[in-house]
Amino acid sequence: MAETYIRYRRVMRHLTDNEFDFRMKLILNKDKNGLKEIYNAYGRLIYQQMLSIVKSPQDAEDLTSDFFLRLWETAEQYRAGTGHKRYIAVMAKNMAVDFLRKRKRETYTLDDDEVYREEQADSRLTDDEVIGTLTFDEALDKLCGDEKEIINLRLGFDMTFKEISKALGKPLGTVTWKYRQAISKLRKTVKEGSIYG
Repeated sequence: MAETYIRYRRVMRHLTDNEFDFRMKLILNKDKNGLKEIYNAYGRLIYQQMLSIVKSPQDAEDLTSDFFLRLWETAEQYRAGTGHKRYIAVMAKNMAVDFLRKRKRETYTLDDDEVYREEQADSRLTDDEVIGTLTFDEALDKLCGDEKEIINLRLGFDMTFKEISKALGKPLGTVTWKYRQAISKLRKTVKEGSIYG
């Protein structure tokens, strides 16, 4: 199953809020096409988010399957117009954290630094060019922990720093700092040409 996710590139079109809301209505009407289309749009990204937290490909695969089953079973809890990207990102993160707590493999703690009020300047174009030199999966493979999760949410889910801060329960300044740190690491990797070694 992991190989299936890895074959996908970062070219999949994300759903708009309205498109996602419509597919959730299909799920409420027991139409499996709604779930299939959400899976096609976000399956790999959910897997990457799970993997960045639980560290085990097998566990990440299982959790990804569980995520879409839960989305199907709890569709009535979703509120249209509230922003689907944050909703699914928080749901996936909570499932992964709950899994770790149950397995007692590690303690997942949230940073408690001061909250910054403003986002840093958006350098998305430059960052996309850095990531574009690598495949999305190669880029994530070069990162660890929070860096991997933040890059996945920022460039994979196309979330703003503020949305990521809320989704992860981390201060905005911490999120932007770790994001810049991850991009610097990837830029250095590209420059050194070490992606093939």
